[in-house]
This record gives sequence, structure tokens and C-alpha cells, in this order.
Amino acid sequence: MKKQFFIFTVILTVTQILSPLTPLGMFVPYDINMRLKKPAQSHWYFGALGEKSYNVKGYGTDECKEISFLTNPLQIYEAEQNIVSLYQGLDEQGNITQTITSDFTKLLDSIAGGAGGGVSNLENGLFTPVGKFSGGQVAFGTTYALKHNFYVSAYLPAYFVKLDCIDWQYTGTNSLFSGEKIQKELVDSFSQDAQELFNLDINCWSRNGIGDLAFLLEWQQDFPQRRQLLKSVQPNIRLGITFPTGKKADEGLIMATPFGADGSVGIPFGGGLGINIAHRAELGFSGQFWYFWSNEKERRIKTFPTQTSLLYPVVTNAVREYSFMQNFNLYGQVYSLCKRFTLKFCYQYWRRGEDVITPSSTKFNHEVVNSDLTLQEQTKHNVILALTYSPLSNDFEKIIPQAQLFWKGAVKGSRSAIASTVGAQFSLIF
Repeated sequence: MKKQFFIFTVILTVTQILSPLTPLGMFVPYDINMRLKKPAQSHWYFGALGEKSYNVKGYGTDECKEISFLTNPLQIYEAEQNIVSLYQGLDEQGNITQTITSDFTKLLDSIAGGAGGGVSNLENGLFTPVGKFSGGQVAFGTTYALKHNFYVSAYLPAYFVKLDCIDWQYTGTNSLFSGEKIQKELVDSFSQDAQELFNLDINCWSRNGIGDLAFLLEWQQDFPQRRQLLKSVQPNIRLGITFPTGKKADEGLIMATPFGADGSVGIPFGGGLGINIAHRAELGFSGQFWYFWSNEKERRIKTFPTQTSLLYPVVTNAVREYSFMQNFNLYGQVYSLCKRFTLKFCYQYWRRGEDVITPSSTKFNHEVVNSDLTLQEQTKHNVILALTYSPLSNDFEKIIPQAQLFWKGAVKGSRSAIASTVGAQFSLIF
């Protein structure tokens, strides 16, 4: 037992840290809102969670009015994408990419009325993309109960995410850009050009893979109270580490988010407090936070002021400095008369601050690179409803089962694509 505790302590103290990012805002497997009854000392808990999206909403942000609005997930950063600006800025050798001669630029000039026919006008070459995201996860977890109400846990999720039904509609104002010629010739040529010249696929995609492996050390204890309404108080604290085992972002696909912290390492930590009222209900709050180590990898970056977030031309080695991530929760739950069932309602708020990217090469303009809207603050607001079955201590002698059905709905956000999901989890305590 001492040896097991020592191994987990070493893991928690000598390794660097990671972020619990999940695609489309799905649950992290160790979300404190999803916790079931923990095992008694020297016992094991094994659990599995399944979650599936039924709707994915996009929330954009109007910086001038400082308000958020509902939009298609491909428009959470900009309503329109600038095809022309993909060819502007610096390439990996420091050359001006607008000098690239391609079939697409020739076609663009011909439709615009010949070379120099207004192609550089910011009202030309604008397209509004729409698409449909879907996804889900299967996650596994295990917990071992130590002395003095300490617990060590490990979690590993697997995700499946898909982007389909993509359509690029021309929304530029130049009357020369119109009709069937635009939709068939220009989009088809641009799609081929983006793939051949910039290794960027603007079409549908599907990705499957595991997420980041997480280890947690938790303390949770119930303190009985001798009052008429207040029957017990249950504080909890947690400290963990996640390893970058998850699939990284695919820089060759549009909005192909990572299945974790994109190769980074970080520390999740937090705590909360639950208050039992007359053995009939519980009210509580919790906070969880993540600190991310910066990491260096190949990233697609912005190289020209008018470039839009789905159409960056250059992939280069760059360091990303991650901001602090915050998660706050308020919840209430009621118990059935037999005390085996609980119905829980929770409000959940997420905030990620502004990140910073620094390319390894000095030929890129730092201000332009960091004007990327995908680096700016993101927020998410969710509501959660969960029905849980947890037997009483004398219901089973050796193996104790638990089950939960849950629903999570996206309410609001900024610069975020958020999935509304349904799911279930099941566990056994030995």
C-alpha cells in the first residue's frame, strides 16, 4: 500500500502539467459534476462513461458591441472567409505568397474582369462556410481508496468527431462574382489550390482517437452536523496531472481540434463544498482550474492582416503559451425517499484566456500572428441534468454497482463550438 502511494506521489510531483481540453466541449472524464460514490478504504472503483452529441451550436462574438450571438460552428471567428488573402503574406521562405502563379489566381482574375480587375478589394473573394459537427466519447476510469479519505484515480477517454455537410457560399459584393460560374468553377479550383499549394483540405473530415491520460489525487470527507436542517458538510480538493497521449490538431484540416492539450502537459486542480439539507437535498459549488505548459510544434499561423481563421497559408514551427483555464460550477440535487436515486441540476461556466504564439522564425510579424481570433478569450455556459442510482451500504455485500443518465445543454458562449449531449456512465466498486 505504501509503495502504491509513493508511486502516485512521484508521478504527481515530478512531471509537468497539461490541459484537459476536449473537442466540442464534451465532458472531461473526471468532471467533478459526474462523480459517483467513491469506494471505501482499500477498495477499487471501475467506471465507464459514454457521451454522444445531438446538436452542436456555434457562438460568435461582436467585438464592437461586445455581445455574443448564435451562428454556424464554422463562423464562430468570422462570418466570412477571405479566399484572396490566403495568397498574401509570407511563405516559409519569407517570400510574398501573392506572387504564386496558379490556376486559381488566373481563374480569379478572369472572373473579376482580367488581371487587376479588383481582386484585392476586401469585398471580393468572400465566402460564407457552413458545416455540421458531431462527436462523442467513451471514457474509462479507475479509483483506489487510500487512508484518511484520499483517493488516487486514472482516466483515459477516446473521442470520435466529424465535420460534414460543408458548403462554401459566395457572399462578396462585386457583381462580376456571381452565379453558377462562382459556385462550380471558383470553389472547385480554390479547393484544389488550397490542397496543392498550402496542404489545406477545406472539405469534410472525420477523426477518431484517444485523449489525454489523466491522474488525480483527491481528498473528500463528510463532516456530520447536529442541526435541524444542516446535516453534513462535505469538502473536497483535487490535484492532478495529464499526459499528452491524445491526438494532436491536424493542421491540414479546417477546425480539426486536438483530442486534449495538443501535445502540451498541464496540471488540473480545484475543490468544492457540498451541504446536505435535512437528508433530502444537497447544494454545492466547485471550481476547477488548469495550468498549461507552453509547447513547441508545427502550427498553421496568420501571416497577413486580412487573412481569416480557416484559411491561413503557412505551417511553421511555433511555441504556444497557454492561458489559465477556469471552470466554475453551481449545483443542487434532491434524493428520493429510498435515498438510492438522486436528481441533480448544475450550471457550468468555462473560461479560457488569451493565448500567445511565437514562431521560431523571426521573419513573421508577431503582431499579425497574434491577431489570430482563435487565440482570443473563449467562454462556454452549460446546464447539466443527471439522474443517478447509488445503492445503500447494506444493499450489496461485495460488488456495488452504480449508474447514471445525464444530459448537457449548451446555453451560451463566445468564440466556441459547443455540443449538447446525452450519455450514461456505469461503475462497479469492489
